[in-house]
Amino acid sequence: MSRISTGLVTCALASALAPSSATAADCAGAASSGLGGVDRAWVLSDGGIAAFAKMNINIDGYRRAYHPKNADAGALIHLCNAGKVFLADGTSYHGSESNSSCTGRFMSDVARIGAAGWKDASVGAVSWYGILGNESVRVAGRTVASVVPVVQADGSGFYVSPTALADSSIPDRADQTRYVNALRVPAAVAPSSVLSRGISMGSFGVAYDLNKKIAVPFVVGDAGPRIGEGSVALARLVAGQPLRDDIPRSERFVGQVDRPNVLWVFFKTPAEKYDSKNEGATVEKAKAAYSAWGGDERLSACARAVPRN
Repeated sequence: MSRISTGLVTCALASALAPSSATAADCAGAASSGLGGVDRAWVLSDGGIAAFAKMNINIDGYRRAYHPKNADAGALIHLCNAGKVFLADGTSYHGSESNSSCTGRFMSDVARIGAAGWKDASVGAVSWYGILGNESVRVAGRTVASVVPVVQADGSGFYVSPTALADSSIPDRADQTRYVNALRVPAAVAPSSVLSRGISMGSFGVAYDLNKKIAVPFVVGDAGPRIGEGSVALARLVAGQPLRDDIPRSERFVGQVDRPNVLWVFFKTPAEKYDSKNEGATVEKAKAAYSAWGGDERLSACARAVPRN
């Protein structure tokens, strides 16, 4: 029941497997409200966590994610999604809080703050989280971290877009290649409440769209606010689409699912080191972890047992 697609393994579930008491026991667990930022999650008896959620797309880790000139320079995502502004009058706001803030107020404030050297407390600061930021500054009595955005060393003008999981053998945090490549590696975002339950960066899981009936093993590669966000590669594979090494803006949200029809399962497995020079090894480890966890049969049981959101 497996098929190979563009060098990555996906596992197509049968439309229905005959239920049995043994299979049902494989997804034994208990419901939990609010865990992972979703209404209802399922804590498996082995410590794993499952929940139905959307498929939002995390582009962090891609070398062409963010640029000071945004779409005009070919960036896939607007800079407003990467930072929070702290102004000298004590007010603050996320750049992405509204469309008008994103393209108007945020870019205006970023221009002023950048022109002042990023660290002038009398002007304000930006705390960058979607792009790599260095240093900190006190603004209106608050310490604002990661305020100086880091540009890639390749001369492209793009900012470094990090992921929480990184290749520790590359010590330079400004080296874009040390991070999980969003276009090639199926990776999921884990919120802090899930990580606090023993799920780790570099552990594994699986995403399964009830409509497409394609299960894709993933690595836990980044942190975020809630269950339901995956890399470009994960979204494309779950949607049955091929991977690409570069994508135009028109394809940046291919595979996005706007309803909670995707079952996310995070395995409580030991974290594995990420080797950025061998992305295929991470894919194979995810596949092996999925098989060891119980594979298609256990996933089918969980698709029936996990409460819907």
